[in-house]
Amino acid sequence: MSYLQRFIQGLDRIETGRPGGISNDRWLVINYRPEYGPILTRYLSYDDEQVRAETVMLLTDVRELLAADIVRKMSMTDTEKVKGACIGYLVSLSETEEKIPKLLETIRFKSGEEFSKAANLLGSLGRVEDIDDIRRVYGMVKGKMREEIHLTLSKIIDRYPELRSRGELLLSLPVRPDEDAFDRFVNKAIVYIDVRYRENVFPEKFISTNAKNNILSALNTMRVRLYNESDNLERYGAEETDLANDLSDLISWAYEDLAGKTEYCPEKENVCPKCGSDMVLYKRVWSCPKC
Repeated sequence: MSYLQRFIQGLDRIETGRPGGISNDRWLVINYRPEYGPILTRYLSYDDEQVRAETVMLLTDVRELLAADIVRKMSMTDTEKVKGACIGYLVSLSETEEKIPKLLETIRFKSGEEFSKAANLLGSLGRVEDIDDIRRVYGMVKGKMREEIHLTLSKIIDRYPELRSRGELLLSLPVRPDEDAFDRFVNKAIVYIDVRYRENVFPEKFISTNAKNNILSALNTMRVRLYNESDNLERYGAEETDLANDLSDLISWAYEDLAGKTEYCPEKENVCPKCGSDMVLYKRVWSCPKC
């Protein structure tokens, strides 16, 4: 909120005839964080051309790549003043994109201060398309280096709103290749869903809150593990890929089936899982009068 308030104060100065209220404020550059990008990009459509131009200039100074597509369009359709700011942004963008391969190479092959600087810079410059490469390093390093890459990924996710729904997956740890371990996992998971779930849960219309939460937790664990094995499937062979696809389909089916069930809380009431009627307690055994 303090950042946004400072930005709006600069906007107000511009609208009262004092240019530079945004572009000349070094506080906005120094205190910028990647998660502010989606907020600032909204002002690229502001009515005042000076505000649009200075917002582009601020995004240039903080090397915010999120606005690239919008600024490209503005460079062809906006006023001359705004177009000039957009050209500066696009030149900076080109220079930044040239740096990214070198930064990725550094975190792959270097350590110590070089690694830390590159990881920190990638947090500000990294794009959606760089995440897979960064995650491969994430799975290879340990200790402080892993923590630094975790922060790098977090910053990129914060900058791109479309990634936030996948944040848990993207921040989960890639699995080192182990074909035997993968076979054990995938076969156990398939039995869990295709046998135990299909026989015990699928036929019922009602499900307790605790049971549903336990099943969702198990399905989520499987989904995360599959995601983190995706790069390894090329090494495992066609059979493992087929098993992974089968499990993925089963997980989707189970999620959909669970969503269609009626949830109840057994701590508050005892409901028959078959018909939904109230159950009765007789000789310490719950039973359904209707069933």
